[in-house]
Amino acid sequence: MNASSWRVVSLGVLMALTGCMDNRVDTKCSDLYTSRMDSHDFEHLEGGITLHNPSNLIFTRCAVGQRFVNFKCVGTPTKLNWDDAQNYVQEIATKSGEQWRVPTRKEFALIFEDRCINPAVNPYVFPNMEVANYWTSSKRMSPDAFRCSIYSYQGSIYCRQSRKLEQPFFMVRD
Repeated sequence: MNASSWRVVSLGVLMALTGCMDNRVDTKCSDLYTSRMDSHDFEHLEGGITLHNPSNLIFTRCAVGQRFVNFKCVGTPTKLNWDDAQNYVQEIATKSGEQWRVPTRKEFALIFEDRCINPAVNPYVFPNMEVANYWTSSKRMSPDAFRCSIYSYQGSIYCRQSRKLEQPFFMVRD
């Protein structure tokens, strides 16, 4: 291989590698949002829930299994497989008389901030969010073994998660 061919191959490899990288700056949301007053899209309600004004959806501020205490989420998120997570939230809805459910992937994506990562949420709205994959209620078209989750580090949606994996989840209602 001559020097000219080697440069073309090297350039192609370099372009392929850089095209797959996340070129965003590692900006933490706590650098962008400096107070509880910065959450323009959210209206905080009693009991650890928040209203997302643009969509009119109410989200829990903490993952299921955690409690909202003194502006923080405390405790350990409950991690269940996809089917058990859906059933768990359905049981809460039945017992509470409120129509709680696991958010769809599009609904869950509403809380994520594309200007920041690690996790990609306003820390004053969703404090202490663990960087993890969170279940959505969305299904993958096929095969039936996979479901959709959202990765809180960047807010990326993945629809190839085995439904048998145990992951945390949030709740939402209209």
